[in-house]
Amino acid sequence: DARRLREPTMLLELLVVVAALLAIAYFFLFKAPPKAFGDGKRPVKLAVPILEKTQLSHDTIKVSLGLPSGSHVLGLPCGKHLTVSATVKGAAVSRAYTPTSDGMRRKGSVDLVLKVYKPLAPRFPNGGVMSQYIESLKVGQTINIRGPMGRITYQGGGVFNIRRKGVPRVETQHIGMISGGTGITPMLQIINEVIQDPNDMTSMSLLFANKSVDDILVREELEASKKKAEKMGKTFNLHYTLDKAPADWKYSQGFVDDAMISKTMPSAGENPIILFCGPPVMWERAVQPNLDKLGYEENRCLNF
Repeated sequence: DARRLREPTMLLELLVVVAALLAIAYFFLFKAPPKAFGDGKRPVKLAVPILEKTQLSHDTIKVSLGLPSGSHVLGLPCGKHLTVSATVKGAAVSRAYTPTSDGMRRKGSVDLVLKVYKPLAPRFPNGGVMSQYIESLKVGQTINIRGPMGRITYQGGGVFNIRRKGVPRVETQHIGMISGGTGITPMLQIINEVIQDPNDMTSMSLLFANKSVDDILVREELEASKKKAEKMGKTFNLHYTLDKAPADWKYSQGFVDDAMISKTMPSAGENPIILFCGPPVMWERAVQPNLDKLGYEENRCLNF
């Protein structure tokens, strides 16, 4: 009789233990990973090690940086960037970079892809001071990063929050992107954010300008993203233009103009959001005047 009385008690104790174990497992499996940049309310400065360096082309490298632990994510929302700072030859230098890896999901490390600008007299006698400095560093050495930085955040579902007066929130069903050179990295970040979310069906169109075929940064990643988008039933229109195009080139050649924008971007009547990142002279002389000419709303044209 005593044994029969004990059996329900033992069963209850067992259920309590199982429930406790399940709760612990749920906590560790589903809790949000720690963010290296904290809550994102103000920029955080970190000294991080170089884990790996990869030569992607004659003038392009990928640098993988370590985070405080293997369970940390960077904590960089989509649309934001970080800065890299250093003292080079006695002078303080800081440059902005957008990682090519996912700033909110990738654990343990973050990837930067950058062009290394060598000295070119007489127009660019010192070359890219920061890019040459990063190239000179060895695996195991540390570098200072700071973030999150920037005024634009992609919230998903075609919604952007912008830190500005007047219109702090805009949304669309079609994002147009125009970039030049290394200005592709924030676009890649947004493209991947849309593609990874099965519920985000925002259409995307990208016009990417470069000097030559060899200068096209992250082309493999862009082509892979286009294929993935197609498999998921999403729209991602990808178009290039080159200053010097080969004979078999199937895209555009020449500087960005109104005709090229009309051909590759959603029309102004579709109420799109147009994003730009690239050299300031490209924005001032080629992109902004032609967006105005074609009737795009100024507060829906965002310059990183």
